[in-house]
Amino acid sequence: MAGIMTNIENNTIRMYWNALRSMSKNIRLGLAVKLTNSVLEEERKEMSDEAYTEEMLNKFFGKWEGNETAEELMGIIKQSS
Repeated sequence: MAGIMTNIENNTIRMYWNALRSMSKNIRLGLAVKLTNSVLEEERKEMSDEAYTEEMLNKFFGKWEGNETAEELMGIIKQSS
């Protein structure tokens, strides 16, 4: 979370938690996903398309650390499907 939360924010969180904690696990997980996605979407909107693309490339490009070639990986994937 960014910064220090105010008393009003803490009270709001407490109020919602009291209303939500009796809901089923599936409902709470679904709400958590929606809340997380809404925050990520807001962060995404703050960036230009170029900046977002650059961030994603920097984050994920070259992350595979195995010794297999692309062809070997494709074979492994085909075998397992």
